[in-house]
Amino acid sequence: MFDYIGNSFYFTFILWAGILTPSSLLFLFLFSVSSIKASREHATVKHLPWIGRRPQLFASIRANYRGFIKSVELYISGYRMYSKKNQTYVAPTWTKGPQVILPPSYGNWIASTPDALLNAKDCTFENAQFAYTVGHPEITSNDMIDVLIKRELTRTIGSLNNEILEEIDASMVDIFGTSGEWVDVGVFDSLTRTVGRAVNRIFVGEELCSDMNYLMAGIRFARDVSVSSYILHAFPKFMKPFVTLFASYPNRREARTCMKYLEPLIAERIENMQRKEHDPSYAWEAPEDFITWMVRESFKRNTEDERSVYALAYRIVLLQFAAITTTTITSTNALLDIWSAPNAEEVVEFLREEATRVLAEHNGEWSKAALAKLYRLDSAVRESSRVSGIGGTALARKVKADNGITLPDGIWLPKGTTVGVSMDGIHFDEEFYKDPLTFDAFRFSRPREDPSYDEKGVNEDLVTTSPHWLTFSHGIHACPGRHFAVNNIKMTLAHLLLNYDVKPFDTRPPNVQIGDLSVIPVKARMSVKRRQVKV
Repeated sequence: MFDYIGNSFYFTFILWAGILTPSSLLFLFLFSVSSIKASREHATVKHLPWIGRRPQLFASIRANYRGFIKSVELYISGYRMYSKKNQTYVAPTWTKGPQVILPPSYGNWIASTPDALLNAKDCTFENAQFAYTVGHPEITSNDMIDVLIKRELTRTIGSLNNEILEEIDASMVDIFGTSGEWVDVGVFDSLTRTVGRAVNRIFVGEELCSDMNYLMAGIRFARDVSVSSYILHAFPKFMKPFVTLFASYPNRREARTCMKYLEPLIAERIENMQRKEHDPSYAWEAPEDFITWMVRESFKRNTEDERSVYALAYRIVLLQFAAITTTTITSTNALLDIWSAPNAEEVVEFLREEATRVLAEHNGEWSKAALAKLYRLDSAVRESSRVSGIGGTALARKVKADNGITLPDGIWLPKGTTVGVSMDGIHFDEEFYKDPLTFDAFRFSRPREDPSYDEKGVNEDLVTTSPHWLTFSHGIHACPGRHFAVNNIKMTLAHLLLNYDVKPFDTRPPNVQIGDLSVIPVKARMSVKRRQVKV
């Protein structure tokens, strides 16, 4: 109540003072709207202990501001004060509203609670503001992409690795060259282009995946969705339809560019597949890619948003956001952590020896079995994800039940509340990880390389989730595309290790904390040169 009165009084006083310029009036209007929005959101969970909120003027928006500039500090502090005592607390964020943080002992309870009570997809859509950043609820809420990822994409992992490797190699040759001279390139930009080509080889095929106009439009779409979602979170719901006209314009522009390439391709694929279905002698074979799987699935369905060329093409656009973003962030963090380690040269040599040996043992091909044997590289990426991951709230869920939900400790939460656990707190907890602030590249591979190690008893590889390692979430809503992402990450880094030298960094280019997210340093650069022997 104090926030409402304080906002109104402050704004009215300034108006009476008659000192407003148009720009300051706009600023004060936006400040007041954001403050009222924050106050309403905070009011729903004021009965719980908070971290970062104080009894002061504009308490809610000031708490959200602290959540913007001191997120990691707040999450870790709250974890030590409350989570370690098996207590619940609330963390403020600038964009996502208050986050009710449960102790790590609740991880399995969250993961196993039915969607009708705690909903993961609602939380994901709200975080990305999909209703405004991408629209098309009839497409985004449909299950086709999830079904195809779980049934087709995961099933084919390994069988298409030669095709993926072609794009990884071609991309690195284009970016790093073959002269054997050192070249200075952007880390994030290089990996984004490489990852984009690799994943699109499986999504759209050989010809389109290397078209830079299409590829860069998809990459920019993935970036712009994230940016516009952050902007939209600052506004109350009634203003979002107006704000989205400006905030999501770049998203729509890049999506239209992608659609110009995708719609003709999909229309042609539908025509050929229908003709082949009616005439088996037709001299054409469907390529093994996501478009083929999607068109084949669409033949089994009967609604316009599951069969139209536009709806199918837009699903491929959405995959750009899901696949490119996660894989690039993870690969960039891993590269920076590996080549910034105090013993970087030794780490690289160990990783390179393993990659050389494993590739030779599997006849020079990165098969699924070969990639599974890269214990050290798997460990280095997993460890990087632990120390440099996104952070904030993991296992995030929206309370969906109309009458709210009662936590195991008896606390009641109303519908619409976001709950989860502290990823930063758990990933840096000495109870789970020895010397948790240190990047230890082989933390997870040492027991796997020990002759006495029982592989059936311990499984801490990169695709395995747990309540104590939450990069891909955990439980039935763990990232369904993580197997494909990990396959591509390991192939990309292994190819880089075997075919290129990278100069170690003097210090690790730091990630930037923006709210509860750890954002990779997109301007970081590295020196790379081609090695003499191509593998």
